[in-house]
Amino acid sequence: MAVPIPAPSDATPHRRQLARLLPALGFVLTGLAGRALIDKLLALRGGAELVAHWAQVNSLAEMVAGVTLLGVGIGLTGRVAGVAPYHQRRLLGDALRLGMMLSGICLAVLALLAVSGLLPLLLPPHLAPLVLPALAVGWIGVAPGLFVAWLLGRARPGRAIVVVAAQLSVPLLALWRAPPNAELSYLLGGQALFGTVATLLLIIDSRSAKETLPTGHGLRPFVAAGIAIGILSPAAMAVARLEIAASASWEAVGAVQALWRTSEWITAVAAGLLNAYFLPRLAAVKAAPAFAAELRSAVKQVLRPAQLALCMLWLLLPQVLALLYREGFPVGRLDALPFFAGDALRMLSWIFLFGLFARGAGWAVTVGELLSLPLFAALLVLLPGALSLPAIGLAWALAYVVYAAFNYWALRCVRSAPPRSLSQ
Repeated sequence: MAVPIPAPSDATPHRRQLARLLPALGFVLTGLAGRALIDKLLALRGGAELVAHWAQVNSLAEMVAGVTLLGVGIGLTGRVAGVAPYHQRRLLGDALRLGMMLSGICLAVLALLAVSGLLPLLLPPHLAPLVLPALAVGWIGVAPGLFVAWLLGRARPGRAIVVVAAQLSVPLLALWRAPPNAELSYLLGGQALFGTVATLLLIIDSRSAKETLPTGHGLRPFVAAGIAIGILSPAAMAVARLEIAASASWEAVGAVQALWRTSEWITAVAAGLLNAYFLPRLAAVKAAPAFAAELRSAVKQVLRPAQLALCMLWLLLPQVLALLYREGFPVGRLDALPFFAGDALRMLSWIFLFGLFARGAGWAVTVGELLSLPLFAALLVLLPGALSLPAIGLAWALAYVVYAAFNYWALRCVRSAPPRSLSQ
């Protein structure tokens, strides 16, 4: 049974609302800054091609970790917020056991594919030896990721920021010390070092939790959502990058990756605010008019400012790319226009998506995953001829036209129903 989350009162002072939003914003920005610094160092050392290679290697780790973190991890945050403090450590222990097992199974399957010679096709031949280490790093990263989700559920975003900053600092230091042509190996080594220490400490600590959880607060109902989201998205991105490289070049992959990383400073902030602030409000309201009012509020307070920020980013794109990467990065404003249009549609679709999560429409979330990044990858495969940046951008925008339309339709189907948990 879902634990109701009270909607914040309209009389809540503006200062108190800001105090809740700022830590969530800081948490999102910390992760973005760390990833941007890694990309910056890679671009300075090896240009756009090295940035693209790291994105491809990292997708393998994300497939293993995401199976847990995008399902059980999200569920852990919600469950922790709904139980008494003396049950919270038990939830973390349960999440560790379930998540390590789930991602371990994913690791074993992908490792078998790698040994059989299928999985290395996602990487250039000279990076094939990094497949198994990348998969292992994804499994090792499950525990610190779950710990961050647990801290967010306990309303400790400040401590979560510290963990994320440490998690990014170790591989950054390793990359800074890496000799030429060993950057990706050192990055994986830094991630593995932090993840191993964090995993051992959390496993030791979780053994002291003996409490029995109340009925209806388990984490198994979130497994299916994690499998759908955690595997499809990174796998589709890996296929998309591989198709762009085969049809154009790895330099083109790096240019596209740079556009995604640049606009992520806006899209990820929007997603973080929708998750941290609007999802609880949407889940709390029952009447359809109040639900619609919250959706309109999300459009006004998140989507419109984000779209304005995207317009500013487009105007300042050469300067921003020079700051984040290097001078003369091979992307022009016209090349970026369809990508940014797709980003605007993507954020619109997320408003409907969080509405679906609030209504417990797990079927719609799962089906919708096929109509976002997997659809984008499929369009790239189906497009005739060599891929250009404008053609890739049009495929990106078209995929999110379909995704936003589906989420809007699905939300209209379920909006009149009372809120349910994803476990139902």
